[in-house]
Parts: sequence; C-alpha cells; structure tokens
Amino acid sequence: MRHLTAAVGAAALTFAAFASLAQPRGAPSRGPEMAGVAAYQAACAACHDGGDERAPELEQLQRLDPERVRAALKPGGLMASQASGLTAEQHGQLVAFLGAPAERRVALAMAARNSRPDMPGFSYPLRRVRDPRDTASTAPRAQAWAAPKLGAGPFVSETWEQRNLRAVVVARGLDSPRAIEFLPNGDVLVAERAGRLRIVRDGVLDPNPVKGMPAVAALGTATGFMDIKLHPDFAKNGLVYLAYHKPAYGSYGRNTIYRARWTGAELVDGQELFVADDLDALYTRLMFGPDGKLYATIGCPGVGTDESIGRAQKPDDYAGKVLRLNADGTVPRDNPFVGRKGYNPEIFTLGHRVNLGLALNPRTGQFWVSEHGPNGGDEVNILKAGQNYGWPLVSEGRYYAGPRVSPVSTRKGVASPHLAFVPSIAPGNLIFYTGDKFPAWKGNLFVGAMRLNEAPRTGHLLRIVLNEAGEQVRGEMLLYDLHQRIRDVEQSPDGLIWVTTDEGKDSVLMRLEPAEAR
Repeated sequence: MRHLTAAVGAAALTFAAFASLAQPRGAPSRGPEMAGVAAYQAACAACHDGGDERAPELEQLQRLDPERVRAALKPGGLMASQASGLTAEQHGQLVAFLGAPAERRVALAMAARNSRPDMPGFSYPLRRVRDPRDTASTAPRAQAWAAPKLGAGPFVSETWEQRNLRAVVVARGLDSPRAIEFLPNGDVLVAERAGRLRIVRDGVLDPNPVKGMPAVAALGTATGFMDIKLHPDFAKNGLVYLAYHKPAYGSYGRNTIYRARWTGAELVDGQELFVADDLDALYTRLMFGPDGKLYATIGCPGVGTDESIGRAQKPDDYAGKVLRLNADGTVPRDNPFVGRKGYNPEIFTLGHRVNLGLALNPRTGQFWVSEHGPNGGDEVNILKAGQNYGWPLVSEGRYYAGPRVSPVSTRKGVASPHLAFVPSIAPGNLIFYTGDKFPAWKGNLFVGAMRLNEAPRTGHLLRIVLNEAGEQVRGEMLLYDLHQRIRDVEQSPDGLIWVTTDEGKDSVLMRLEPAEAR
C-alpha cells in the first residue's frame, strides 16, 4: 500500500515522548500509576493490545496480583525479555499501573489506549487490532504454564520408523531463536528475535553477537529478526539475506529484507533490498527458488477487526502475501501481477494469514508453506503464481473465543489447503527430508509444532509420511515428551535434523541423530 511518509513522520513516539504526553481528559492524576502508561506502551502494548493472540488484554492484566507481575518482570520471568529495556524505576511504575485499585483501572486503561494517537495516512488500525470476537468468551482464561526446564540431555527415544533416536543439545540460553542457517565450514548462524545474530563454531555458541546487524524492532512474538538465508552462490560471493522489522515511527516496524556480505567474522556492506511501505505486518520467511528468485512471506494480522485481518485480500497491501524478488531486490518482469493496476508488483500469492515456514518440495520444485492459522485453522499450502489462499474469506478455524472465522471453508477461485490441522498445532518452519542419516524418513515432511489444541507443554516435531502424489499417509509426533515449543526445523548438509525451541531466554538449539552415530 502506497502511503505519504511525510504525513506520519511527525507522529513518531519514543518512550520519552509517551512520558511527556498531556494528561488525557478523565485520566487519573500523575504519579507512578500514570507514569506506568509509558512503561506499558514501551514493553507490553505490542502484544497485549492485539499483536499476539495468546496475550491477555490489558483489562485482564490489571486483575493480576502485583506480586505475579513483579515475578514476570524479573530475570527468568515470563516477561523478562520484554521488560529488559526498562529501568528498575519503570518496572515499579508498570507494576503500579497494572496493580492500581479497581476504581482507577478503567481511567488508566483509557489513558494507555489514548496515549497513542491514530496515525494519518493508513487505512487500517495500527496495533489496536484486537476485536471482541477474539476474546469475548465466558470460559475462564487459564493461567500461563511455562514449559519445564530442559535438562542437559542427550534425550534418547524410540520412534515408529527410526529406532534409537537421540536429541543432543548443541547450544542453550538462546533468546527466542527464529531461524538457523548452516555455513559451508560447518558453523551455524542463529537469528534471535530481539535482533542479535549468533554463531555456533565447532559446536560452541559464541557468547558475543555477530557484528554488522542493522537495527531491529522486536514489537511482539511475530515481529523482530525473523530469518536468515545464504545466497545460492554464497561460496563465491559471501552474500547473506536477513528478514526483520525495521524500526519506524518510534514504535512500529516495517518488514525489511537486507543483504550483507559475510567476512567469516561479521556482516559488512549491508543494504536494504526491500522495505514494505505498510506497518504492523508480521512474520517473514525467505528462500531462494530453483528459478534463482528470492521468495519472501509477509504475515497478516491474525486477529482483530475486519480492517485488520482483511488486509490479506488487499492487492496494494503487503500483509498476507508471498513476494517474489530478484536477488538484488528488484521486481521480476514475469511476476503474476506486474503491470496490473492496483496490485503491488512484488506479489506472487495472496490471501495468507501468517506463514512461519517455507520449504521447497524436491520432487515437484514447488514451494510449500505452513500457515499459522486461528484455532483449528492451521494449514500447509502449495504456492502457485497468482493464487489466492483465502484468508480470511474461507477458513477451517475459529476465533480464540470460539466463533468461526468464516461460515464457509471453500470458495470458488480460492485455493483449498493441501493439509489442514484440526486441532491446531501452531506450525513453525517445515522441511522435506532428503538426507541419508534416516533412510526410513526420506521424502517425509517435518513441521515444527509449538502447541497442540491451544494447550501449553504440547510442542513437538511433526513427521508426515507422504505418498507419490504428496498426500498425507500417516504421521508421528517426535520430541513430544520434552514439552518444548519447536519453532524452526532444518536439515544440515550432513543429513541430520536440527531444531530450535521457542521458550524465550531458555530456548535451545538441538540436533537429532541416530543414537548409534558418534
């Protein structure tokens, strides 16, 4: 969507600007509670005002015991990563804001919601995407239940077609890793959501982040530093591609694709190849196709008003699309919508929710994408140029409060999912296994799964056996007994399977191998 940036530049707000806002009409007097509005906007609003469908709304946070809030903000707490940028004084202000007496909560909530003005130039709500149908349920909301601490390992298990499987912890203490990439010399690059690029050398995680990273805006669980990919001719040119959210207008972010050169120690000569001109779009995954083009997913807001989730169907909006670019970021002339009035020319497919995984089927040369759907609406789709995949016009899923997203699950002119998951598995990345370390698994599809049927501690790695036509024959849940959210899954050049867990600062990088391998 094309916007006039000058119209919104003056609306950029930093933490300091929030703190100096004029007192809204009817708001409580200034003090720790009112100062906590700024702390809430800086550390919490991105998720709790609708950016993360799992996050309770502000009114629910205000009913929590203050001691529970303090514990969540401490190192090792549920919100430690989000609160790490606040001072001790701001922690106290946030606790005061959320723990205010009942008679002051409504006014404080209004002050928090009104402290961010609507930004001109955008035809959709920014950050305020939650709608009552997403959360208006009479069923009580269960308390959070963190995953158990993962032991030292290795973890040996028996699986259906591969006996004596061993999961080895390669690195721990990673902070919400979103993607890994293997370098030709055996080193492993790891993208942490907050914007750090880490490297594992000879099986040891370097304590220092890689230098040369651009600034990253980590605004919610589906934003931040999302993916890293090597150029197909990396051995010759050393080019590395990054997908992340570039800070914009103080506390928003734009989906960005960045290219830099790897020296063996750091990133240099960086340049932005693509910067979306809309805001509040979500996850991006990258992959080069057999045609040498760069394919990139951009997620759509997964919950909220029709204006928010409907962006996936707007042809001049990047949200909910898969893009196809030349390696230098320019638009290929044979893209399906080039020259079509009202369409962004980078678009390859549209009508997606949030694609957290992108894999190339070695048998067909087609891309398969995992689609992180609503409750009961997770999918795997096969990409075809110019195709509409229906979000939110058709869906098998429901809003998180229970109502169906759409009364129909099929529609003329809309592609049906190749695989659908009911109940939901919260899919992450996916791969087709092509190695020889697990002969019985060759050709199987592996999908990272972060939770089953909305329940905590149910993450696993899903293995799907496919027939010659690519249809599901059977499946198996691996690593389920570890109770960890599995976010990324990759195959290393030597044919082993690597995964990352998604457990905040307690996340790990693991390698799956036959137990007899040493």
